[in-house]
Amino acid sequence: FFQYNWHCKISPLFMISEYFNHLVQKTKMSANTTSSLKDFELQLSFLGRNVLDEEAFNALLDNIGYKRSREGLFESLLNDVASAGVDSVEEKKALGSRRFVTVEDIAKMYGSDPYHIFDNGEDAGVSLMAYVDKMFHKSDDNGDGVITKDEFRAFFYEVVGPAFKNYEADEAFDIIDVHKSGAITLAQFKEGILKPNKNKSSGLPRTFNHNLISPTVTTSDEFVSALERYTKNHRAVSHHLLENIACASFGKKNTADVILLFLSAYAKFNSGFVERVQKLINFLDNPKERDVLLENVKEEMGFYDEKTLQECDAMGIPRKSVDSVPHHQLFLELVKTIERKVKCSYFDYIPEDLNEEMVQIQNELTKKGKIGLLASLYFGSELIVPYIYSSLLVGLRLCLNITHEESRFLLLHVSMDSDHAENIRDIIVTHCKTAEDRIELVKCTEKVLNGRVAFYDRLVSFNNLQSLNVNVSKLYDNQATKWSREKPSLLSDFTGRPIVYDLIREHVEGACVIDVGCGEGFVSRTMTKMGAKKVVGIDVSPGMINCAKVHPNKGVNEFFLVGDASGLKQNLIDQWSSCNIMLGENFDVGTFDLGVAVFLFNYMSISSMNKTFEDVHSVLKPGGHFVFSVPHPFMASHNTSAFGFNSNNDSTYFALRDKCLEGHIARIDGDKLNVRMHFKTIEDYINAATSNGFEIISFTEARVRAEDMVNNISFFSAINGHPLHIVIKVRKPVSAFSALSLSSMNTLDILPKKLNWPRTLTNNIENSLVMWLPPAVNDELIFASLQVYEKGITVDNLNIGNDITAQPSDRCKSGERVMPETFSAIKAFATNVRNRLLHETGAVVIKGLDMSALGGAGQLDKMTACSKIAYFLICEHIGKVDATARGRLFDVKSANIDAMSKMPDNVLVSVSDSDVGWHTDGASKDRTYDVVSLLCISPAAEGGKIKLSNACDVYDELNRALPKFLMYELTRVIPRDILENGGGKGIVGAADALSRSADILAMRIRYNSYPIYRVEGDRMRFRYMRHWIETGHEKTFWKVPTFLRIAMDILDDHLDEACCFHQALERGDMIFANNAMLAHARDQFKNEPDAPPRHKVRAWIQVQKVAIANKTEIEGGLDPFEKKSGLSRVESLTNMVLNESR
Repeated sequence: FFQYNWHCKISPLFMISEYFNHLVQKTKMSANTTSSLKDFELQLSFLGRNVLDEEAFNALLDNIGYKRSREGLFESLLNDVASAGVDSVEEKKALGSRRFVTVEDIAKMYGSDPYHIFDNGEDAGVSLMAYVDKMFHKSDDNGDGVITKDEFRAFFYEVVGPAFKNYEADEAFDIIDVHKSGAITLAQFKEGILKPNKNKSSGLPRTFNHNLISPTVTTSDEFVSALERYTKNHRAVSHHLLENIACASFGKKNTADVILLFLSAYAKFNSGFVERVQKLINFLDNPKERDVLLENVKEEMGFYDEKTLQECDAMGIPRKSVDSVPHHQLFLELVKTIERKVKCSYFDYIPEDLNEEMVQIQNELTKKGKIGLLASLYFGSELIVPYIYSSLLVGLRLCLNITHEESRFLLLHVSMDSDHAENIRDIIVTHCKTAEDRIELVKCTEKVLNGRVAFYDRLVSFNNLQSLNVNVSKLYDNQATKWSREKPSLLSDFTGRPIVYDLIREHVEGACVIDVGCGEGFVSRTMTKMGAKKVVGIDVSPGMINCAKVHPNKGVNEFFLVGDASGLKQNLIDQWSSCNIMLGENFDVGTFDLGVAVFLFNYMSISSMNKTFEDVHSVLKPGGHFVFSVPHPFMASHNTSAFGFNSNNDSTYFALRDKCLEGHIARIDGDKLNVRMHFKTIEDYINAATSNGFEIISFTEARVRAEDMVNNISFFSAINGHPLHIVIKVRKPVSAFSALSLSSMNTLDILPKKLNWPRTLTNNIENSLVMWLPPAVNDELIFASLQVYEKGITVDNLNIGNDITAQPSDRCKSGERVMPETFSAIKAFATNVRNRLLHETGAVVIKGLDMSALGGAGQLDKMTACSKIAYFLICEHIGKVDATARGRLFDVKSANIDAMSKMPDNVLVSVSDSDVGWHTDGASKDRTYDVVSLLCISPAAEGGKIKLSNACDVYDELNRALPKFLMYELTRVIPRDILENGGGKGIVGAADALSRSADILAMRIRYNSYPIYRVEGDRMRFRYMRHWIETGHEKTFWKVPTFLRIAMDILDDHLDEACCFHQALERGDMIFANNAMLAHARDQFKNEPDAPPRHKVRAWIQVQKVAIANKTEIEGGLDPFEKKSGLSRVESLTNMVLNESR
């Protein structure tokens, strides 16, 4: 094409543009690659050329200010072109003799290694997983789905060679065989080989702000206040059953019946309250705390002070009816009163499973001891009971006109439990000073609140005379073959699913999709036809999943899992190897571009639906869309031959919530399939989406269309004009700073704002970066460090808030009392440092730590241990120390290894004494660090100076100086070498040797690819280490592309020119650098034989989430999870009850 048009003398620029468009369509280039190729074409026109020959190449280098040697550089580019996308020997010979490069050549280069694997829609992670799949099945000689020890040995020696012994191969087998079963499954094999950076779940609810757990971020009182707000917003307080009871939505008779059922089932749970309080008393050592709880027990037994009895008089409750009468007896009298009024009793007819879960949870929390009991008694009872009992009380008054005396049990708890709650709250504040205790408290609170929600759900189900665990799986297993289809045949295939397809059409091309409640895979297969790159379907029915897996038209990139949608994320984690999902921070940020749930939520309770929405939000990428369809609530009261549900027409709209309605849907062949609908209001769907962080994009009511009536009037006429389904499209916000995301977002979620340096900073670097420790900060650090050291506690197991006690100390220069929970001076100083790191200078050098007070050089071991503790305290107050890869603190000492050479494998540059070029810390795609920091314990005798350069300033300069096709090299994804977690001193053990064998390591490195610069508007992240880029290419058997080499040369030169800090740290100095904005480097150093060797201590710190938490939660005084302004409905209801009663 090129030669033909040249011969015909068509305008060169027109010819290139036409061919360019042809290439873009043929290779399916990304927008970035297309822009780069266009720019290359444009640069040729600037140079007055049609092709890039050596003269034009040198002119280009002159224009960009390239200062390095050019020897062999053009030859290298010709080599890149000659080895890219060439199909024949003749073509290779022709290219080998040619001395110029065309646009076509660059397009082919972009379509070949090492460019294309990341840019043509192929998922490197999927390729890696598929490769390991093949290895597993090849090693599984007998095809039984597991690898035995003998099979593993054969595989091991084939991969790593004969250098290792049998016992070493067996050690690797035992490491991978985590269950010690004597056989390795595919999932274990993948995990052992690939070593995914799985982030261990904290187990905390996603809607609670995880950043508040650290005692260095919040005081105990602030933490408890946040957990209180979370509790009051929980569905345990605002459940639709309580609202329906308070409004008598079931009708007076039925509402009274529901309340009686509620209290009768609640009796078993309520009867154990005093026993739990007494057990808590036994766990407490403080006499005052024990006395407070004993006072609560006395009131529970009916012994009140005069003030309480006077309040009873004011409410019209005779004293004698409450004085000396235990609360449990008052409770039983209330139940008897209601039984007399409704002429019914449930005590002998309550099934065990109605309150079983709530009772089990209470028993479980009791066994956990102090923290479990505090969560149960305060957050699960005293704090929320006034709101719950207010709903019951209002409902009883509406239905039975119950008097104050008859309802005295409820009134006493509505009015008195606030005092009880305050007393227990004070105890909680003193017992949640450590992060561990806070985590346990939140977990226990969530458990007891969910237990109440489960109780309400079961009550609703029991009241509707249905089993809560209606077996949806069995329903669909029995009909699986009837659901299987390849073309539209169900009513909803014509009326509902087409709307779903229309709403996803603009997002599905090239997308990774999660199909929640996928059934037999009909929608999944349709989305594959629409251009989806990968579809993962999950369904609770094994029969339906089996149909999806064996369907003849199943695509190779369709994966189907059996699992409950309400546990979507955990199912994906547990079955990650079965659907080729790579775990790590990229999974936590979001794996899927698009999600669908076609007629799923009608099979779930409102509670389960909310859990599913939460998980879908979590697994979608920021900006990802979710489209779901459900039967229209209108159809609950309309049953036609084609579609409908059987409901009690006497039930009101809101009273139907969560009632399970049996129904049917017709096929065009006349057959009918059984379906179900857990009734929900439209508000329930909207709230489930918005409360879990989604934005509503569109809302559609589906009906029979004109074309359907024309094509098959007999089939559609029965439901013509009815609103059949609702289809809603929502989006996960692009911004990571939405309130819901604060809890679970990680450093990959948060693209920081660019931080440029003004000239005044670079010209006055000493004044700009250095901060001296104030005396009060030194005092707190010295006191805490010495106290911890004398207790024999090291920095690795230090528990802030537990290991440092508040008491006067003669070691503190000021002689003042130190309060370790808040460390007020350290906290104020650290906040200032964090602000500088994120918003001002991006780097801080801290001087003035009194190392002599910590032991000094004469007691080197003591000084080292104590200074590490002091350093950790500062780091932990600045942010959260990331201990996932190398532990809390990493000793930076020379191991006499030249880490910058190409020979050693898996060696950190920090254990070398050689020059280390410009870089940021962290080589893993799945893990980044906000701040890198160093403490100097012993400086080098010579050299070892640290350099800093602002990568934001350099980016802006390069963006002006370089053509786009060279900037593309700095912004496209690039493979990096992989460093295993641990000491970073080479390959350790046979398991490492296996994971780092040539072919496996090459595939892992292909996955471990990300850009040097990631820029979105005014936000940016810089991630660079030239050494790991070069060794990464080498280990994937790729040559570093010439354009990338030129771009990195220019980048390094500009970082050199922008360097304004070049200093060695002195003993006790600490340096902190923003790892997303600044590049750092280090000179070669030497140690003297008779002096302590150079010893630095490194910490990686995550600061952005802490900064956001402080700004929104503490400084602003507002909880970002507080969804309502003013009093909530339940609080208003409680206030109304109290005011009316008084």
